[in-house]
Amino acid sequence: MLVSDYMSAAPVTVRSNEDYGRAAAIMDERDMHHLPVLDADDQVVGIVTKRDLQLAARFYREAPVEISEVMHTPVLTINENAPLASAVQQMNEKRIGCLPVLGADDKVSGILTETDLLRALSDLLKA
Repeated sequence: MLVSDYMSAAPVTVRSNEDYGRAAAIMDERDMHHLPVLDADDQVVGIVTKRDLQLAARFYREAPVEISEVMHTPVLTINENAPLASAVQQMNEKRIGCLPVLGADDKVSGILTETDLLRALSDLLKA
């Protein structure tokens, strides 16, 4: 089983210089909990969670604040051809809820979340 077998392909991303309110709106509209943050060269530079944005809203209120001020960095990533077990181990050891997935070009090609891992577990249990 590879990461690419269970990742969510073509994830929604945000730019590091965008206002955190935009990320919050995207998460609300799409019922998401994690967004990879990209720089101008489409490199993953961080991750922002729904909780990060809720805390930012309390602290910054209506002030315009870039996502780079509230994202987690450095961000852990994994290659799409890595074994799924490696992703599980990394997420468990680091106590994180997702991993941005990088393709052969080192650009984000997907995201692997706890929900994706539950789907993989379900498939294994059915087999």
